Amino acid sequence: MPRLSGGVQDQQVLRIRFTDRDLALTRVAPAADMSAELSLSLHLLATRRPESRLGKWHEQLGRRWKPRSAMLFDLFAATDLPEFLIARPEGRDTAEATADGMDRDGRGYLRGLGRLRRLTPFARDLANGDHRSRVLLGDLTAEYQSAAITPYWEQIDAVVAAEHQYRTRQLATGGLNAVLATLHPAARWKPPVLSLPMSSPCVTELPLAGRGLVLQPAVFASGRLVIAGFERPEDPPVLIYPLPADRLLLTDDRVGPPPALTALLGRTRAVALDTLATGGPLSTSDLAAALGIAPATASQHASILADAGLTTKQRQGGTVLHHITLLGEVLLQGGVEHAAQSATRTLQAETN
Repeated sequence: MPRLSGGVQDQQVLRIRFTDRDLALTRVAPAADMSAELSLSLHLLATRRPESRLGKWHEQLGRRWKPRSAMLFDLFAATDLPEFLIARPEGRDTAEATADGMDRDGRGYLRGLGRLRRLTPFARDLANGDHRSRVLLGDLTAEYQSAAITPYWEQIDAVVAAEHQYRTRQLATGGLNAVLATLHPAARWKPPVLSLPMSSPCVTELPLAGRGLVLQPAVFASGRLVIAGFERPEDPPVLIYPLPADRLLLTDDRVGPPPALTALLGRTRAVALDTLATGGPLSTSDLAAALGIAPATASQHASILADAGLTTKQRQGGTVLHHITLLGEVLLQGGVEHAAQSATRTLQAETN
């Protein structure tokens, strides 16, 4: 089962030992893992308050939240993640895959959880293989995915892809040593061993033995390291690590800016303005990552907003930071007629 890093008071050190073959086979995943993001986000909600950069996501999720989704919290422990919550792009497929994925290993995980604490009736029925509970598990997982993951998936996938590109460039210039040495503030790379603080109880020695290692960036890892798949000798283990805190601000444009503002500015610019209001100032690349668009496109939208007086630009070294202005705040909060008319005239001149 996947194991998470924990607090200082209960940490052990996991030492991952590489051979030359392991170093050659180690890679950074090119795309986000939907099942991992779903489980990590649930674990985050079940065990701790989401960090500030996920505040908008948390707020928007609250508007979609179904009380029965809290039944999924019954499946999580402080240091463990279930592997049987299987997300698919379509909710119907998620429900079916998760219900079918509750196999012997899943039931064993829940029985182990029962030795740590008293199981709820729902978790106990799942551990006993009850068919109706498995169907309910699939439905709950699909419902949660539609509220918490699917509306943000393009953004999640975009920032993970950007991390992959960054690590690929780092690999080309500094080799795997540079990647492993900068993976996480608490990780220590002293070839041929990568040492990670993990919650106990956990294995303390993990020889890769020629399998290599998959490095999986994750939005909802939220400062934590997760090691998964280490029990399967035929597959490479997966080390899930958090994206840097300044690279993501999840927001769903269907929830954020007022509809009238979207009609005035266009969807992308309205979301950009809302993003700067809740998470700014942001650089052009960070704004692009938050919106799930290319940096060049983000720069174009930011320039139009700045020309309309809704944002300002501030140069810091080689970086341009975008700030929302008072006029932008006024429009975002519902607007006033003369402010909207002024912005409209400028925007029409830019886009026509």
